[in-house]
Amino acid sequence: MTKAHFETTKFADTPLALVIGCGGMGMGVARALGRHHPLLIADISPSRLAEAVETLRLEGFIAAGQVCDIVDRAQVAALGKVIAQRHGIRVLAHIAAVGGAERDWRKMMAVDLIGPHLIADMAEPHMVQGGAAIFVGSLAGYLPPHGRDIDALLDEPLQPGFMKGIESAIGSNPKWIDTYAYAKHGITRLAETRARAWGKRGVRVVSLSPGMIDSPMARAQGATLPSHGGDDKDIPRNEKAQEIPLGREGTLPEIISVIEFLVSDAASFINGIDIVVDGGHRAEWRARGVISR
Repeated sequence: MTKAHFETTKFADTPLALVIGCGGMGMGVARALGRHHPLLIADISPSRLAEAVETLRLEGFIAAGQVCDIVDRAQVAALGKVIAQRHGIRVLAHIAAVGGAERDWRKMMAVDLIGPHLIADMAEPHMVQGGAAIFVGSLAGYLPPHGRDIDALLDEPLQPGFMKGIESAIGSNPKWIDTYAYAKHGITRLAETRARAWGKRGVRVVSLSPGMIDSPMARAQGATLPSHGGDDKDIPRNEKAQEIPLGREGTLPEIISVIEFLVSDAASFINGIDIVVDGGHRAEWRARGVISR
């Protein structure tokens, strides 16, 4: 990122939109937010990040990038130092995550829950009044049974012994879907707890939980998904989609448009809540007794 790149534009004195992750959803969100804010994109892959920033600039957006592994405290701190040179953060959109293609449950928990907590801690002092942060969760976050003990554990993933606590809570070497579900439940709790703390400074925090979405990450998970029918069977994605009352998977634009609304002034009194964008899948699961909340 070059400081001069911002200073020679109409956004010279404007707070940033910080987008964490430049995959399919991240790029769509960046384009939506870039119409109103200068963009700072963070991603673990230097080559993917460079391509993303160049693409955005060629499309006319004011964009810069910072390589950052969100589970590396030193790299997250370095990102904070870059942001400190600017005029704060107006919008934080945390998109980065790993899905079912990642079979190492510890890495999945680290990227999908520990990383967002590190980013939230880094971003907090830079959020400007009137700002908004959105953390992307998942409908899967409604699957785990919850209670005070597991919620307390998920609320403090930066504490020593967190991974051992997870092993005790959901079993040693847990399945990827269980790990993913607990991590995403932790994301909704992260948004709720930060909303209470940041709200005192006029900053809103929400989470958004997509259901089945046709996206690059979803395709990488494979052609089947857990049935959630009380067995360990997997079923084809197109068959799973028939559970959805609307009868289809969602699309990335349908998620991005909701994110764009939630971080805008039009949503200025929406705070501390999870927004489920799933075509009615959660309602169907509740009716079938798959979930209770």
